[in-house]
Amino acid sequence: MPEPSDLTSSLQDVAAPAERSSTWIPPATGACRSELQLFVDISEEPAVARIAREEDAKRICARCAVLIECRAEALAASDAEPAGVRGGLTLEERQAIARRRRRRGGRRATGR
Repeated sequence: MPEPSDLTSSLQDVAAPAERSSTWIPPATGACRSELQLFVDISEEPAVARIAREEDAKRICARCAVLIECRAEALAASDAEPAGVRGGLTLEERQAIARRRRRRGGRRATGR
């Protein structure tokens, strides 16, 4: 049986499979790779702990060299990747951006 890749092992160490709500793979050069556990939502996590974890993850994203590319990918896949911080944005933030883009697109199509 083949050995799992280092990345797969790292992701499994972040949270037990039953707790992991994502199949997200971080960018190869992302600053997040050193702190993956901050970027993955954990089931039944208390709100205070979730908010603190998300803020820590966003601080890492803010200094990342591939933030723009990661954010673009996260926004393009927001429905397919529902949980965790991606590109410096939480699920709720990505959904809000997607809603604004849809509304703007609808106005342009109707000439408003």
